[in-house]
Amino acid sequence: MTERSELASLQEALARAVEQAASAAELTRLIKDYRRRLEEVAVSEAEALTRMREAEARLKVVERQNAKLAKSLAEQRYQTAVAKWKLASMQESRWTKLGDALHTKSPGTVAKTLKTPVKKPPAPKRADFEPELPEVPEPTVVKAIPEPGAPEVSTPIAEGFTVPKGPLARPYLTVAAIVDRQTEALLRYEWRLVTNFGQDNWETMLDRHRPHVLFVESVRPGPRQGNGGRWLEALAGESRALRDLVAACRKRGVKTVFWHSGGPVSRAFPAAEHFEHVLTTSEARAREWRAALRHDRVGVLPHAVQPRVHNPIPAVGGRTGEVMTLGTVPVPSDARWTVLAGQDDADETPYDDLLTAYRRPALVVAGSDADSRAIAEVAACGTPVLQVRAGARSEEIAAAAEVLLADPARLAREAHLAWRARTSVTPLLDPILDTVGVPSVRNSAAITAVTAVASPAELDHLLAQVARQRHRPGQLVVVADGLDASLVEKTARQALAAASAGTAPPAEPDLVIRVADEPVTLGAGLDRALRLADGDYVAILDPRDVYGEHYLADLVRHFASTEAEVLGKAAFYAHLPKAGATLLRQPEAEHHFLPEVAGGTLLARRRILTELGLADVSEEWGEVFMRQCRTDGILVYSADRYSYICVRDSAEGRLLRSAHMEGYLPAEPLALI
Repeated sequence: MTERSELASLQEALARAVEQAASAAELTRLIKDYRRRLEEVAVSEAEALTRMREAEARLKVVERQNAKLAKSLAEQRYQTAVAKWKLASMQESRWTKLGDALHTKSPGTVAKTLKTPVKKPPAPKRADFEPELPEVPEPTVVKAIPEPGAPEVSTPIAEGFTVPKGPLARPYLTVAAIVDRQTEALLRYEWRLVTNFGQDNWETMLDRHRPHVLFVESVRPGPRQGNGGRWLEALAGESRALRDLVAACRKRGVKTVFWHSGGPVSRAFPAAEHFEHVLTTSEARAREWRAALRHDRVGVLPHAVQPRVHNPIPAVGGRTGEVMTLGTVPVPSDARWTVLAGQDDADETPYDDLLTAYRRPALVVAGSDADSRAIAEVAACGTPVLQVRAGARSEEIAAAAEVLLADPARLAREAHLAWRARTSVTPLLDPILDTVGVPSVRNSAAITAVTAVASPAELDHLLAQVARQRHRPGQLVVVADGLDASLVEKTARQALAAASAGTAPPAEPDLVIRVADEPVTLGAGLDRALRLADGDYVAILDPRDVYGEHYLADLVRHFASTEAEVLGKAAFYAHLPKAGATLLRQPEAEHHFLPEVAGGTLLARRRILTELGLADVSEEWGEVFMRQCRTDGILVYSADRYSYICVRDSAEGRLLRSAHMEGYLPAEPLALI
């Protein structure tokens, strides 16, 4: 009996294995088919683009020919008008009429002709004869009909990174600054920054701009010195201009702050001693300054990054694939590595151009003496950085670089982790402004998470995803279909309270529970939930999917680096539990402004979501919302591929399009880093 049961179990296991293998084989076949179709479309698109460029070139030639013909025709019209004018003038002349009068043999007529004034028409002007193209009726154009089922690939709607003009984190605050170009880029988006003044016109600046704070850095001579180098003598103690500026600020109630960003304390002390507050980059340096100044008005402002310019948005044209060095690096003899711009005092590369250079290489190898501030900025731009120890040999460095470059997935993970570790300057300035005595008011970036669940299993899974978030939402709105409201609320409060037990103060979000009176679609449930949201941003969570602990923390940071109204992911991992397969969809769509992102990854400004609303459909609500965004010109940004896994029982057609097979393995080690 036992042998029969074991045999039956073995047969069942074999049957399941065969079924899974068949499903996996079918999935592989579908992916290959979609890739083949994608390649065919790419070839067709390239051919069509070539034909379009040829047609555009021919059109330009025809337009130039038409312009020449129109000018020639206008000149002919002008010359004809001139000839007619000359003829009319001759006919109206006094001598022509006198001949006619003499021919009449009447003395009275001759006298009258001589006395009559001559009225000549005005001469034509060439400007009155502008080139004109003849009107030609437009031919009827037959609209192209797209082929159903064609592969759908997101196309970027912006070329790449450009230095933005705004917005400001604290637009009500005006700061007069004497800083270098690097620090100017760091602070120009934090408040209204005034830098165009020198020793000869600072009084006019104070009267015109009425700053709240004077912020001065220990600027050194060099290609990136700020304010046109007009304050270098004063900072070195060779003139009284800086002392007079500080004294005038004190009389006007303007707070004065000196930031020692580098160099020896002794060199910066003559300038810093006149300021109310002194900042430095570390606590160790702060102790030196307290001892030198003999007061405690010394704070710490470490080197940080500015998300508006130090972000992973790629440069126009993408990466060059080069390896560049930062600091002193022993370069292998057979390696074609180049030096990253901006390191030499003789290098006059503008800092805005340096921001583009940070985004070009595939890898930056940083020596032990490399500037930590430059390393942080390069990493914040999404460029992988390999930091080498002192004394490392060139062979070791080359081998480590080759290992990274040979594994693009690992390289991308390392770059993302380095980006995540960077600190934005914006929150660092809040306690400093409080200490100085200037109010700091800015967007709190409160998040409301909304979801719609239809079973206790979905509820438990969703609560587990919310509870693990490092950036905990301030509010959670749940619309439950077919569940008991009191049971949902009790379960949610217990799960969130358990997750918040170790935090001080407890970070349990506000909880809003609504139960549908009758069955509703997923889109209708989510639309009802977002109407109850009160956060600055609203995150839509799909109860079927997996969200890593850094999901919200990573995603919300992109609001500080872009002007997008809607964030999400067009590149993400997907897992099919029945087949055990993991896919990577659209890896090339990371960090681009795109026409669509996945519905389960939406993080948008609440105003946008409430104005547009969500469609009353079950599965296509995200696509409908994306179409509305495109129609209204709303900017959508696709972030990285990490911290999110789309989980589906079967491979949907849309999910397979532009997907790459990662293997028959769990998705968590790949996505949840």
